[in-house]
Amino acid sequence: MLDVIRQWLLGISCAALVIAMAESLTPSGTIRKIGRLTGGLVLLIAMLGPLLSLDEGALTQALTEYKLSLDDYSQELQQEDRELMKGIIEERSGAYIQDKAESMGIDCQVAVEAGEEGDWPVPEYVTVFGTLTAEEQAKLAREIEADFAIPSERQYYESGGEE
Repeated sequence: MLDVIRQWLLGISCAALVIAMAESLTPSGTIRKIGRLTGGLVLLIAMLGPLLSLDEGALTQALTEYKLSLDDYSQELQQEDRELMKGIIEERSGAYIQDKAESMGIDCQVAVEAGEEGDWPVPEYVTVFGTLTAEEQAKLAREIEADFAIPSERQYYESGGEE
């Protein structure tokens, strides 16, 4: 494809050079006006020539291949966007839960795992790292369930260490 464009530009450039030389060599007056008209027509033919000899089958095939490659690229971008969105949701949800825990006086680290079943990634699992009493754990579990609708069965508490 680039070779065709290169040849087309080369043809236009050569035609323009020949026309410029012919114009500089012709005497002024009617002959020069006829030469300019003829030169303009030659340049127009040089510009439109590839369009007149265009192979429709090859053009259709090239456009189809281009569309398929765009569709593949679009799907890759959508998948990458979804993964980035999942990471952002996990990070911000974890930060929110950790801030909520700190406001309750609980010292812990939080990791959130989002699921991808719906249109958007949604927090599904929460793991809390830290030494929590049973009362603190129950209080935080209620907050997580109220704010994120994550039932206590999908909340995990690991004591004795931080992430």
